[in-house]
Amino acid sequence: MNSPIFKYFGILCALLMNSFTVNAENINTKPIHSLTFIAQKLDIRVEIALNQTEREQGLMFRTHLGINQGMLFVYPDQAVHEVWMKNTYIPLDAIFLSTDGHIVSILENLQPCLHEPCEIYSPQAAASFMLELNAGFSHDHHLQIGQTLRLPDLSKHPAN
Repeated sequence: MNSPIFKYFGILCALLMNSFTVNAENINTKPIHSLTFIAQKLDIRVEIALNQTEREQGLMFRTHLGINQGMLFVYPDQAVHEVWMKNTYIPLDAIFLSTDGHIVSILENLQPCLHEPCEIYSPQAAASFMLELNAGFSHDHHLQIGQTLRLPDLSKHPAN
């Protein structure tokens, strides 16, 4: 039972477990910010996708998004920013916001797309931000076009 093979096997198992622990801790190292739905008096926690690379990655390959959590996409201009669900594993609502935080469009229950071609969704109006949340959030919290959100202070977001 105390043969060298068991000793090395034990060391290998310990190293592998440590590797998985380190990787699990680094899955989501992005800072979390607070965003407020004013009418609902509801704060949610969001990751920020500030640059092109972060916006392209978005919530791809995520298998879970917590309750009252999401991702806020920040665009360099106010325009009609289309969205798709390529390699996104969870259904989402996409809320499009103007520069001052007003909801200008809501796309509900966008379904995962694991094989191309993926459907491309277009909001009804130009936006500066897109907020992705778990599917059903818009319905459950009675979101409406024109409602205002208090956006996070993006000046505190680390430069990329």
